[in-house]
Amino acid sequence: MSRSSSKNARIWSASSPPCRKRKLLCLELGRVCTYFRRKTDLIDITYNYSSHMAKAVRDYHHHSLRFWLSNGIGLAIVLLEVVLYFTSSNLNMLWIALLVLVLLGALYIIMCYVQPNKFASDARYAKPFTLSADERTLRLKSDDLDNTVPWSDIRKVCETSRYYFLFLDQTQFWIAPKEAFSDREQEGRFRELAGRYLTINRGLIR
Repeated sequence: MSRSSSKNARIWSASSPPCRKRKLLCLELGRVCTYFRRKTDLIDITYNYSSHMAKAVRDYHHHSLRFWLSNGIGLAIVLLEVVLYFTSSNLNMLWIALLVLVLLGALYIIMCYVQPNKFASDARYAKPFTLSADERTLRLKSDDLDNTVPWSDIRKVCETSRYYFLFLDQTQFWIAPKEAFSDREQEGRFRELAGRYLTINRGLIR
């Protein structure tokens, strides 16, 4: 066979209908694999926001550095006033210590119980919420709300024993209750997705 005919044979075999079909089949299989990979990466958890709101806010405060600093300063003032009372026998020092204790207790009740319960009583939060996460975005959806944000807009992710806190700014956050995940594998996939963009912080929330 001549060189020309051999070249023509190679051209024919590369452009023949069976070869094109194989290429199309490979492309289609690639699309299917990509689709199922994205479906596998999609994580949905559904929970009632109002039933978690008060618990999540308390959990946030109990792990907040600001919370412990402010209460630590308040308790230090109480201790100082008690010491001054015993050294000077000035009864006013005890009254100041008592006033600070009452103020700290009132602030704790307002922040951890009154305000969260007030928001939780809103009928909009009594409906099921679905938090969806994929490799690019987070979506929080209910009958009255539908917000989608890219992972790049999440400032930080903090983890406690009960919740993941997804911070949109310094104080606003979405929650992902650990009990809402179907199993440890789904929670692990959520951690893996979040870990692609952010370090998941444990311990005190700064």
